[in-house]
This record gives sequence, structure tokens and C-alpha cells, in this order.
Amino acid sequence: MDQLQTMQIYVQVVDSGSFTQAAEVLQLHRPTITKAVQQLERVLGVRLLHRTTRKVSVTIEGGEFYQRCRRLLEEVNDTFDSFAGHAVNPTGRLRLDLPVTLAKSVIIPALPDFQKRYPQIEMILGATDQPVDLFNDGVDCAVRLGELKDSSLVARRIGAIPMVTCASPQYLERYGMPQNLEDLEQHRAVNFFTGRERKVVHWAFCVKNTTVTRRLKSGIMTNESEALLACGLAGLGLLQGVRPALQPYLDKGLLVQVLADFPALPKPVSVLYPSRSHLAPKVRVFINWLTDLLDQQQLTGAIC
Repeated sequence: MDQLQTMQIYVQVVDSGSFTQAAEVLQLHRPTITKAVQQLERVLGVRLLHRTTRKVSVTIEGGEFYQRCRRLLEEVNDTFDSFAGHAVNPTGRLRLDLPVTLAKSVIIPALPDFQKRYPQIEMILGATDQPVDLFNDGVDCAVRLGELKDSSLVARRIGAIPMVTCASPQYLERYGMPQNLEDLEQHRAVNFFTGRERKVVHWAFCVKNTTVTRRLKSGIMTNESEALLACGLAGLGLLQGVRPALQPYLDKGLLVQVLADFPALPKPVSVLYPSRSHLAPKVRVFINWLTDLLDQQQLTGAIC
């Protein structure tokens, strides 16, 4: 029995939690399953599983080995799928990492359409506004807003999403309505920061087809988009955010748009993945689907 097959057996045992169930799934005799795991433990020189009469569970070493086996087996499957052409229906687990606000307001509501098109893809969705390590975290594809830092990852811009500058009625009652960009010096903002260095994201406006950026004084800073919204609703400062996420609050009067004559610059939307070569079909179809989604919803506004 080769190493790849023993790894497949071991992963199925862990997933099933039972030697017997793993044998049924793989259509192998139970003694074959047992011998495969014993062979792995003998070769590795560590105990991978705790065995009882009712179930099996992984040891610390067994858990680490399981995670590596999963990644390797998925990479093998992706490699074969990549060379199989477009005739093969994309399959497997698709690990995504999305910005919170874009996930909740745009992507997740449309995911039933993606599942209908590609029912054999199992999605594992993470949502965070901070950078992730695609390699160590096992992420197939990350979606990010804004300008990206240079990295070893492949970055592809697929569109832009409209932004809006607004504030709560309570804030405007206290500080007044800004009439132009110069007035912003007299105001405070709910600012968004990223990374360990806490880099504050500048605000960007389109003025006579020219991009103008401003660094506003902070009433408060946060690195999480839902906290950003909560701070804006609480009247802690002016807010510049993704319009689809803020529109319901604008419609209800909980937020009020400001500086309509100086529109906020649309925010670029990009996808990142580890390698340009042998892009797995499941990743390729998701990127194409998301590109179409942004285009169909007319979210790809022109960059100033």
C-alpha cells in the first residue's frame, strides 16, 4: 500500500471517527483500514489515534498529521482537476476569506446562486478585515478591499465597490454638516486601521475627476467593520464605508449622507491566491462568479 493511499485512509478514519465507518465509505475491509493506520504509526514512530471500543480520537501528533494530510490530498486533487479541463465539474472544499462588510452585504446573500451552479463545491468561509496567511491557514482564495501591499501572492483586481460618507443625526446636530473637504478639519472621524502597525486608512474623494485623500482626526479608531458601523451609529464621528452595507441605515434615517458633491472614491475589490500556475477549478469558478456578481449589481463603479 503506497503512502498516498494510507494518508487517504487515515484522513477518512479521522473524519468518520470510526475504523468501521471509514471502511464502509472507502469500500475496503476493516482489517485493511487498521493495517494502514498501524503502518503509518510504525513509519512515523508516533501514535496517531486514541482507540476505544466506541470511537477513535486523534493525539496531538495525529491532529497535526491529519491537517497536513488534508492539505496535501486536496493539492493532489486540485492538480489533477487543473489538467482535466473545464469539462470536469469543480469539486472539493473551497476555503475562502472575505472582508466582513462585503461578505454580509454582497457575497453571502448571492451564495445560493453559486451553490446551485456548483453543488459539488463545499465552501468554508472565514470573514475578517485583517490580513491572513493563505499558506499556513490553508486558504484557497482571499477577497480584499482597497489597495494591496506587494507580496508573493497573486493579486487580481476584479472591480470596485461604491463607498459613501455619512454620519448619524446626533453627530450632525452636535458638530454641524460639513459643506466641503476643508470643513473636515473641524470634524472627527471613525477611522479604520489595519495590521499590527495600526495603519490608518485615508479617506478618498473624487473632486473634478481627481482623487483627493484626507487624513481625518479620529474620534475613535477600529480594525473591524461592524465596530466601525456601530461607532458611526453611536455618533462618535463621520463614517466612510461600503455603501451596500450602509444603505439600509441611510434608508431608515439612522445615518445621513454628507458631502454628496464630493463623492467617496469607489474601493477596489481584489482576489488573492497563492499561485498563478495550476489554479484549481473551484477557485477559478469562484473568481469568475464573483467578478460577474460585482458587474451585474453595478458595483464596479469607475475609478476617479
